[in-house]
Amino acid sequence: MIKKFEDTIKRYNMIGDGETVVAGISGGADSVCMLLNLIEYKKKADFELKVVHINHLIRKEAAKDAEFVRKLCDEFGIEFILYEEEVEKMAESLGISTEEAGRKIRYDRFNEQLKSQGKIAVAHNSNDVAETVLFNIFRGTGPEGLASLEPVNGRVIRPMLEVTRREIEEYLKLNGRDHVHDATNDTDMYARNKIRNNILPYVEREIVNNATGHIAALSEKMRLVRHYIEARTAEEWERTAKIEDGKVSFDINGLDAADELIRQELILLALEKLTDGRKDIGEVHVRDILALSKKEGNKKADLPYGLEAKRVYDKLIIGPVEEAGAVCTEYELSDGSVCALPDGKTLRVRIFDRDTEQEIPQKTYTKWFDYDKISNCVKLRNRQAGDYLTVNSLLAHKSLKDYMINCKIPKDERDRIPLIADGDHIMWVVGYRISEYYKVTDDTKHIIEIITE
Repeated sequence: MIKKFEDTIKRYNMIGDGETVVAGISGGADSVCMLLNLIEYKKKADFELKVVHINHLIRKEAAKDAEFVRKLCDEFGIEFILYEEEVEKMAESLGISTEEAGRKIRYDRFNEQLKSQGKIAVAHNSNDVAETVLFNIFRGTGPEGLASLEPVNGRVIRPMLEVTRREIEEYLKLNGRDHVHDATNDTDMYARNKIRNNILPYVEREIVNNATGHIAALSEKMRLVRHYIEARTAEEWERTAKIEDGKVSFDINGLDAADELIRQELILLALEKLTDGRKDIGEVHVRDILALSKKEGNKKADLPYGLEAKRVYDKLIIGPVEEAGAVCTEYELSDGSVCALPDGKTLRVRIFDRDTEQEIPQKTYTKWFDYDKISNCVKLRNRQAGDYLTVNSLLAHKSLKDYMINCKIPKDERDRIPLIADGDHIMWVVGYRISEYYKVTDDTKHIIEIITE
């Protein structure tokens, strides 16, 4: 067991010279065994070791557990830090399970002690791996759930991961070491306890001996598979995905060219980047999103966390649900008009006589029009049925709807684009093009200038 422990540390380069290792020690068999082995390993390696113990203030005997760990640390001259946290109250206030709240508090306090450098050592063993794999299978999972617990996950290290619970108990017995017993582990109040106390013992007794070890071995292989998938997904992400304005967009052709598994992983990665994780994200959401790439036109899929996915022509976009944008207040424009646009910009109008020496501005948001060709009053408004614009020097007409479709303007944006109109003849689709009919020529006598800024 000692060899397994030390080999695991070396294989995964868990502890570097001069680092601080914060060991989470509950006083149970697993954590006591880990602490004793870390103390022995410290004789061979240069690192600082300190112990953190969390009293969750749930069990009456919890104070005795804390005192047991304190005495063990005193015996070896190890720094001992005690936290007392009301886990049940925290779980209630956050609307999460007691298990989740306890885990959150533990890692918050471990990181608090580490500050910016070092490692957090936790005592998960191969039995924990098997239990976690089964738990993930039962509730539904993919390769990441079968990969289970990583030996190194960021700053968290698990040096006991290849050691069995039976080996831990034998080690403590041979060395005459006591440990505290958490009676809640004997109950079936948690799902993991049911797997630990009932399912795995039954399988090992009635189906196959060492099933726990076989599941742990599978999990180790799946970690390698998972790392390969992550590397392939990262490559495809660089090729097909783009993050902009709090949204992830995919090129649909690039997405469709990827393998099915990688497509699913790309969607999960996008959702992970847009949220705090993958909780409440299921296979049904991934399927709904990928189905959009097979549909034509603008379609949507509603997602958790206030997100939505939509196809906009050749793009698949995932981001926050967009509220319907404001539309323009309809204004009649004349010389000196100043109007506020929904996006916060200001529109200004000036009418003046043409000076042939003046150069026509080429700016996107400053446009000149031949004022003499206007047959109605000029209006700022949004689109209406029957709108059209002149699209070439032959004065051919095109409906505004067809123009917007050809420009691949998303359907939900078309009603919000400001227009400058002369009746139903569109002079300027603001931010896009102007009508050929109203362009300034050598015969133009008067100009209407419209600026948005």
